[in-house]
Amino acid sequence: MNGDSPVVPVEVAKGQVRQMGMMMASLYRHLAQSIVDELGEERGKEVLVRAIENYGAERGEKQRQRVLAAGHAHEPQNYGKVPDLPSYGWDVESVEGEDPTHIRITYCPFAAEWRDHGFEKLGRLYCAIDQVKYEAFHPDSDLVHLKNVLDGDHFCEMRCRRKEKP
Repeated sequence: MNGDSPVVPVEVAKGQVRQMGMMMASLYRHLAQSIVDELGEERGKEVLVRAIENYGAERGEKQRQRVLAAGHAHEPQNYGKVPDLPSYGWDVESVEGEDPTHIRITYCPFAAEWRDHGFEKLGRLYCAIDQVKYEAFHPDSDLVHLKNVLDGDHFCEMRCRRKEKP
């Protein structure tokens, strides 16, 4: 290379990120199925949930550090001010209204991979990562999945809310 940065067309970048997302979803599918096959459904799911919780907590804490380092206040609505995932792999839109945490995901490479292989049930366990990430990012908030394609919906929809004080 001559030192010049190559310019990658958006559609090419999007395709590459989606391909990587589908590869990671395929890896999860094979790992998850092997764990369940080896340990049985109940114990296998327990192991998967624990791994997803650990991974989600790590990602949420790192995201909190990135958001604070970028100078944003530690508030739930600032989670997305610094990208947590590649923006070109997922199709995400804001839901009209005043809540910036209320989003709709019309394409997820993980869900696409899992649906293509009839893996919705164990794939859906992975989706709990969203709640765990937000919990680690901002413990006073809850992220709620309002819709999920792995549950049969046409898109995923989620929203973050402050926890109710007892």
